Amino acid sequence: MVRVLLLVLLAVIASAPPASAHGVSDTADLQLAQSFAGNELTVVVRRTPDVPGPLHVDLIAHDPVRPVGIDVSLAAQRTRVDVERRGTHPALLSVDRAGPWELVLTADTGERATVPFRVLTPRFGAWEPVAYGGLSLAGFLLATTLVGAMTGRRGGSAVSGRRRVVVAVSGAATGLALTVAVTAALLSSAIPPATPEGALPTQRVDPADGSAPGGRPYVNLALSTDRPPVTGVEFELRLSLTDGNTGRPVDDLVAHHAALTHLVLTSADGRFFRHLHPVRAAPGGLAVRVTPERPGRHLVHAEFERADSGSQLVSGAFEASGAVLGPAGPAGVAEADVRIGDAVAGRATTLDVTTGEKADLQPWLGMAGHLVLRDEAGGFFGHVHEMTGMSGRPDETVARFGPTLRFTFTFPRPGRYLGWVQYQRDLTVSTVPVTIDVRGEGG
Repeated sequence: MVRVLLLVLLAVIASAPPASAHGVSDTADLQLAQSFAGNELTVVVRRTPDVPGPLHVDLIAHDPVRPVGIDVSLAAQRTRVDVERRGTHPALLSVDRAGPWELVLTADTGERATVPFRVLTPRFGAWEPVAYGGLSLAGFLLATTLVGAMTGRRGGSAVSGRRRVVVAVSGAATGLALTVAVTAALLSSAIPPATPEGALPTQRVDPADGSAPGGRPYVNLALSTDRPPVTGVEFELRLSLTDGNTGRPVDDLVAHHAALTHLVLTSADGRFFRHLHPVRAAPGGLAVRVTPERPGRHLVHAEFERADSGSQLVSGAFEASGAVLGPAGPAGVAEADVRIGDAVAGRATTLDVTTGEKADLQPWLGMAGHLVLRDEAGGFFGHVHEMTGMSGRPDETVARFGPTLRFTFTFPRPGRYLGWVQYQRDLTVSTVPVTIDVRGEGG
């Protein structure tokens, strides 16, 4: 019986639901990439299991680092972080309630970013009181049964008979309690987890009102700049997101692969490439600083996810004037052994990228590697992740992936595609440009 109890306990523990890659559970840290103050930062808001309690915030800076001082504010609290090197820069604040908060980053340059997050505290799932209660009751009844059996041997025949009846009833009750606990534990994976305290309320979605299938309405994008884009001159690219149904600002973005928004910016010829993460400047307003190096048309593709919805892709473009500047290629270009399988439209194509000899890659944006794809005209855009499982979702300080990254993608039609493979080592993001010629079936 004791062995059975231990097996039940293991089943209960193993049945806890895992954290999701979209949004953040009450058991996970929030990781959000931010292109801020001339740096690529990952803001990590560590899980706060109890409130009131401390709030640990880490700013992870990636190479190259532009030294800057940043004030980290939360409500009336403020602390300063000096970003002078790559690595982790900690800040300590405190929270006194579950629910929505806004972390404000203010750089010495005057730039400001607001990082929305929620303090989530766990609640018991519907199955947990049944499983743990049944397990506790079974333990108590087992102890009662053992005591009754031992004392029954020392009593008279009449007393012993009554003891045996009590022992039999107690044993049956123990078996019933164990059955209930085991059943609850085994069914736990099919029971929706309890909503943590402080979580965003779910919204009833009705596709008849213009919503996206299984989610909220699609988002409209409007681009603007604070000055005409000119090569070699930094300007602010602004993204205005509005609800496709109501026209109101969209301010319900959630963590989507360790960012609120992934913005891919490429020149028309594909020689200029940036994977950036705009900061939240206002409700429905995002902003990022950009310095173009090539004149002409630049394509903007932005990926994000709304609460209670799936991921969405919006696109736009802007024109830059001036002369060609800098090297003819994206920043952080690295050499790697790239092997591309037979690329046929409509079939899965495998791309292997060997980055070195050691498994020393760190996850970036929650994944071991990223592959961004675009056709030559810029009308098609794709973004896929390396196929390695990311169990535990380690933060960017953990190096244990690679050295070979494998991607699989199905191209919709024949033609030439421009691609960029990205991965991280020693907190430095590298980019490997690739060109893939896709043939038609039988071509």
